[in-house]
Amino acid sequence: MRIRFVTLYFPPEVGAAQRRISELARRLSRRGHEVTVLTGFPNYPSGIKPEQYRGKITMRETIDGVTVVRVPHYIAPNRGFARRICIHLTFAFSASVWTLFHKRPDIVYLESPPLFNGFIGLVSRWVRRTPYFFNVADLWPQTAIELGALKNKWLIAASQKLERLFYHQADKVLAVTDGIRRFILAMGYPDDKVALITNGVDHTIFSDAVEPDPAIIALKQDGAILAVYAGTHGMAHALGIILQAAARLRNQKIVFLFIGDGPEKEMLIRKAADEHLNNVFFRDARPQSEMPGIMRAADVALIPLRDLPLFDSAMPSKCFEALAAGVPVMLSVRGEMAEHVRKAECGLVAEPENLDQITAALRNFVAIGEAERKEMGRRGREYVVRHFSREGITVRLEALMQETIARGK
Repeated sequence: MRIRFVTLYFPPEVGAAQRRISELARRLSRRGHEVTVLTGFPNYPSGIKPEQYRGKITMRETIDGVTVVRVPHYIAPNRGFARRICIHLTFAFSASVWTLFHKRPDIVYLESPPLFNGFIGLVSRWVRRTPYFFNVADLWPQTAIELGALKNKWLIAASQKLERLFYHQADKVLAVTDGIRRFILAMGYPDDKVALITNGVDHTIFSDAVEPDPAIIALKQDGAILAVYAGTHGMAHALGIILQAAARLRNQKIVFLFIGDGPEKEMLIRKAADEHLNNVFFRDARPQSEMPGIMRAADVALIPLRDLPLFDSAMPSKCFEALAAGVPVMLSVRGEMAEHVRKAECGLVAEPENLDQITAALRNFVAIGEAERKEMGRRGREYVVRHFSREGITVRLEALMQETIARGK
């Protein structure tokens, strides 16, 4: 097959979508398919291009056997709703134009968000007669509505109409969680239209063979355990509650490390400084290649989200990576992910944004001791290897693509 992935976000940027799509593309290429990724220039979330990408309008490179084509778009820090919309729309325009004039693939895989990538799907289908899959990693505009980022009733109505148009024209709508799949089915789509292709993890990268990062281990003080949050510091992640828990636990043997970037990071740093939280550390986003060593140095992985019904269907990829590294999790998320953690007995679950429960869970991690934490981590690794292997997910996606192409011939 000739497969084209279309995504605004791709390595060397760091993030869940970047990891998932790059791994799917690489694995499909290794399985003998001709894979191209159509994407933008790396700059998320800072709005700053790495040196090697500056001064270029378009660019073609090869990464792990995958051809990566980068097209121009508006570049700015990922802050402010209007600015993000401009980023998304300009990428959709550039990628649509590129699609018109380049070799037609057998199938296109579109990543959403951004929702506006759906325009590239319409060009693919209506002009180039190419089937497309619309992968929904986050329900947009529903997420923006519930977070309060999208309030104008006319914009909400227009966004919802676009969402339905993109879903309707897609050969398959892919959902990364069962909750997202149920939400889309409730919009009136038939069962065979919406397929579940979950997040997963390459458990061979996050393994016992990886040496813990010594610089991260050095943050532990006087026998304290280390609780790590690694990911985007955004509106959805309720990291302010974690800082409040850190304040309550400042006299306990636990320290906190926040790794990553995002629109909330500067506020979090100021808040930690104002409250003299000497048990809290911040680090910049790190390359994905360094994350296994970082996670192996952690005693607990922090997986928080806001207390919104929308996130009951969330299954954060950072949770899979922590468990694959053998690290137990403190999960403050309801729904599917909480059920998996309880079933595997690989961590402690608190209600989202419930400061008392989150603090109690972290205090429990200190109390139970190293042996029990390691046993939790061992159970978690076994569980994700069995149920969320990236290779198995790739095989399922490949089969769906082959079936769709065959049906269209």
